[in-house]
Amino acid sequence: MIMLLLLCGISAWGSSALQISGKVRVLKPITLLVKDLNDNIILSCPINKDGVFSTEEKNIIPDVYTLFLGNVEQNIYLESCPVTINGYLDEQNPEQSSLTFTGIDRFLTLQEYIPTGRKKDQIIDPAVKGKLTPSMAAALAYLADVPDYASNKLLLDMIPEENRNSLSAAWLVKWVNTLFHRSSGAMAPDFTFTDADGKTVSLKDFRGKIVVLDFCASWCGPCRKEMRHMLTIYNELKANDLEFISISLDDSEVKWRKMLEEENLPWVMLWDKEGFPSNDKTPSQIQTAYGFYTIPFLAIIDKEGKIIARNVRGEQVREAIMNARN
Repeated sequence: MIMLLLLCGISAWGSSALQISGKVRVLKPITLLVKDLNDNIILSCPINKDGVFSTEEKNIIPDVYTLFLGNVEQNIYLESCPVTINGYLDEQNPEQSSLTFTGIDRFLTLQEYIPTGRKKDQIIDPAVKGKLTPSMAAALAYLADVPDYASNKLLLDMIPEENRNSLSAAWLVKWVNTLFHRSSGAMAPDFTFTDADGKTVSLKDFRGKIVVLDFCASWCGPCRKEMRHMLTIYNELKANDLEFISISLDDSEVKWRKMLEEENLPWVMLWDKEGFPSNDKTPSQIQTAYGFYTIPFLAIIDKEGKIIARNVRGEQVREAIMNARN
């Protein structure tokens, strides 16, 4: 990540077009590229061993772009103004590089508002309201990529309809819509998976019942612990209006079936063959639909098929069931 390497200087204003220039010492010739979020090349130029380079001038829509210095890449907010890059780049060991940028002040401003910590807990500070241009608000949403509906709706509301012409703004409109449908009170996304007998089972099969939906995996210790706590709740509250469904994200049917034997749970047990992804940048279809990154993840669905509680654990599950019955 370039931004982990750089020191930043003052802005270089005075032009109404993006042009990137400077002198970057490299171990071998590389290519500088700027691409938009649709992967279209906006600017390109070589950086040879003497390090001196300059792209052509280009009028752009203020937005998030991807800057490539050889194989090193960074999402960055750019506008139609000059940018300079100077210093040393070690493409193979980027952490040993030292680069100085000018002309990216607004990108640095956005960095101040990007939250840290566990992704599922991240929110955008409401104090950002009124402090960003519409294009910066869209860019912040894209760069932060937080899964919180209120945060993204806050940023979208900062962008008038007539200013939603950037790619990040178009992305944000879709993202807010997705998060709305994941939020409490929204209809639960349907799914179809396989049970232990090879039968396909869908969420819609249980309409008219309260559903406790549990996403888990055999290798997840907290998942197994949560299942045992759920069994206590199940035995206390079981009735015709209640169904528990555990969906395993195991990458192996053998491991899933071994868990079934060991836990011997009395409710619906399903297997999602897609498994659990290696990182949260490539979530599975069911993760995308329900908006979770870690397991165990439990959601409570009412008799009408609406999500009434998300990411609940322990006694929160019992409380959500009782609320759904009231």
